[in-house]
Formats: sequence, C-alpha cells, structure tokens
Amino acid sequence: MSITRLSSADRRASIITAARSVFARYGLEGARTQQIAQAAGVSEALIFRHFSSKIAIYRAVLREVIADQNASFRDFTLPEPSTVGLLRSIGHLMEQALLGRNASNADGMRMVVGSLAGDGGYARLVYRRALRLSQNEMERAMAAARAEGGITGAALSTVNAAAFLEHVGTMVMMGRCHERHAIIYDDDDGRLLRDAIMFCARGLGIVEERITEFLNAMPPQNR
Repeated sequence: MSITRLSSADRRASIITAARSVFARYGLEGARTQQIAQAAGVSEALIFRHFSSKIAIYRAVLREVIADQNASFRDFTLPEPSTVGLLRSIGHLMEQALLGRNASNADGMRMVVGSLAGDGGYARLVYRRALRLSQNEMERAMAAARAEGGITGAALSTVNAAAFLEHVGTMVMMGRCHERHAIIYDDDDGRLLRDAIMFCARGLGIVEERITEFLNAMPPQNR
C-alpha cells in the first residue's frame, strides 16, 4: 500500500494549521515547537525544515489570521447607516451563528474561545483587529438609527455594543459546533433566529415597532 506524501507547501500549511490551535491555547510565550509538531503529526526536526524559529511560525499564523479575518468581513456585511442596516447585520450575524460547525469561520472562532480559556493573547489580537475594521461603521449606523428615531433610551458605547453582539453570536455558534448541540434552545431554528434578533436589537435600544417590521419582512422559512 503506497503512502501519500504531502508536498512541501501542503506540509507547511498543515504545520501552520496545527500551530494556530497551539498558539491560541498557550500564546506565543507558552507554546512549544514540540507541541506544534505533535499537533501536526510530524517531528520537531521537520518543523525546523520549514520554519527557522517559533517566531517565524507565529508570523505565518498571524498572516493567516489576517487573511481569514478579511474574508470574514467580506462575507459579513457591516451595518449600513440606518436602523434597517443594523437589523440586517444582526440578522446575518445570527444566521451565520446558527450554522454552527458549518459556518465558514467556525474553526477560527473555536480558536478564539480556546484562547479565552488560555492566556487570551490570540483572542486579544483577533478582537482588537475586528474592532479596527468595524468600529467606524458601527458608530455611523447607531448614530443614524438614533437620528431617525429607530433607537431610543440611554446611549450604549458602540465598542461595547459591537462586542456584546459578537459574544452572543459566538456562543450560539460554539453551542452548535458538535454533532449533538451543546446548548439546548427552545423551539426550531426559525423561532431561534427571530428570538436572537429580538434579544440583540432590544439590547441596542431599537424600538419595538422597527424590530417587528423587520421580522415580518423576513423570508417565510425564518419566521
């Protein structure tokens, strides 16, 4: 029986994938190249045939993180400056979260959650960059929604509001990243999507009438 050998490029890619999970859990300082080799199923000597040092591996991981994050932001439409724009973004975020392990960014979010349970360095990097990419649009959308009467009540920090939305989406997704869902929700996915949108929209202070209008305009399968 012949053994399929990976090309140099594929082997390098497999090492980077393994290193992402190790760095996510232990951080740059805590991670060991021996752990990366074990996760990749190769010898430590082979690791150094592809990378000159642990720092070189970490830099390769960061390049992938940036590329993946850019792809996620291309897929996820940032809010247009209006109440409807905010609601559409919330709806899209929750639709992606409900995909669980089938979501395009599921593996990346697993590593973020793993980092939060570890030293937090990887998660800090991801969240800081996400804030830089989204803060201006979030501020414009919330200001526009308030100006048109779509948001009432005490103003939230836009930084906190964006983080809270992401927290909800991440936990919903992580609860569905196993063959059997780890978090038990009430009712079917259509109802869950609606409830998640209502929960987040009310948290932002979006008025009930605008939420109801948005939900009633959703496709029938999501009602």
